[in-house]
Amino acid sequence: MSGTDTAIADLETRAAAAPFVVPRPAALPYLSVADARRALRWYADAFGAVVIGEPVVMDDNRIGHAELAIGGGVLYLADDFPELGLRAPAAGATSVSLMLPVADTDATLERARAHGATVAREVADEHGSRNATVVDPFGHRWMLTGPMRGATAPIRHGDVGYVAVWTRDARRAAAFYGHVLGWVVDPETHRVTNTAEPIGIAETAGPPTLFCSYAVTDLAAARQAILAAGGRVGEVRQFPFGPVLDATDPQGLAFAVFEPNAEIRRPELNGAGPGELSYITYNVADSSVSREFYGRVLHWPFEPGRVDDGWGVQGTHPMAGLAGGAEQPVVVPMWTVADVDAAVERVREAGGTVLAEPTRQDYGRMAECTDDQGGRFYLGEF
Repeated sequence: MSGTDTAIADLETRAAAAPFVVPRPAALPYLSVADARRALRWYADAFGAVVIGEPVVMDDNRIGHAELAIGGGVLYLADDFPELGLRAPAAGATSVSLMLPVADTDATLERARAHGATVAREVADEHGSRNATVVDPFGHRWMLTGPMRGATAPIRHGDVGYVAVWTRDARRAAAFYGHVLGWVVDPETHRVTNTAEPIGIAETAGPPTLFCSYAVTDLAAARQAILAAGGRVGEVRQFPFGPVLDATDPQGLAFAVFEPNAEIRRPELNGAGPGELSYITYNVADSSVSREFYGRVLHWPFEPGRVDDGWGVQGTHPMAGLAGGAEQPVVVPMWTVADVDAAVERVREAGGTVLAEPTRQDYGRMAECTDDQGGRFYLGEF
């Protein structure tokens, strides 16, 4: 059974109108900068960009071509080549402004300011979005645009739009998670009916895991990126919320990508409350393969985590992390609970196993468990 089959009604019925929509770009920016190596670091630090692949270095040590995933898209960058008429903007003058969609305009502005950007326009709400303008140290003018505070933003490229607990016995899993998390599961569709975000349960003959479906801005481009990065794809299927493509990454993790309509809202960063998905951990054999793959396909930027070969995924909803060294790939969810001590007792009552008792973390308290069919998960109390 495909993990995307159970997403149909969820994504249709839970969609909400979004006032903040960034149109698809008409052209791909190709920036000239005076110091490309410094610029790559700056855009990573200030805007959360991630370098895709290895820059092309010319014989004279100038960077002739580099690619950055940023703001749900891609831009190209190179050093100045005045002999070709390619120069960075002159001081105080530029003919092009780059509009960058961001999750939090205020936070992005302050980060850019702290890294030496010149603020040309402070934050202001207008035309249904929250905007600011900065000029980076290389002379390029950026118009930062994000959702107004308190407004519902649309789902972004790389966000998780739907998840399904993959298990051997869906009805047994519904009973387990109903007892532990309070889920109300439709007995026919195996969809969870009382969570804010779309969640389902799907039967599989393989090992238990969490199946994720990710939003992309262009399904055809995502398909090409998956194949180019060593993944496999199925057929595109059309649903009312948008077309869906099932896929498998180079290390065997199944997932899907879909091109959402304009009404699909962005999930909460850490879930909307008890029973919701608050964090995702991707355990893989080779973290470098996964970082390269998902960086190219979903434009995920990564930063080193606090554990050995652990990496945080930056800017996506819900929050996620990646860890290498696993014997077999598995996606492990964290479900929010109001009282983690009471929740672990419910795990035992339902036939599950508590692998790690509740411990204090920076964000709250966490426990690690398995359900009664061996599926791993975390419980988080915030």
